[in-house]
Amino acid sequence: MGYSFACADAGAPCPGSFATETKDELLQHLQMHTATAHPDLPNTPEAAAQVGALIKQF
Repeated sequence: MGYSFACADAGAPCPGSFATETKDELLQHLQMHTATAHPDLPNTPEAAAQVGALIKQF
């Protein structure tokens, strides 16, 4: 089973798209990407919940 996330699914005009085998690995990629590509986004539990809701399992 794998996990994926695309910034476009969150409405961001960003080509960032990630797919990993574990959710923890995906979250690590998202943290690094957000820090470099989206530093203006809030780092709040609400924002994390919104991103979490958009993570897809495959």
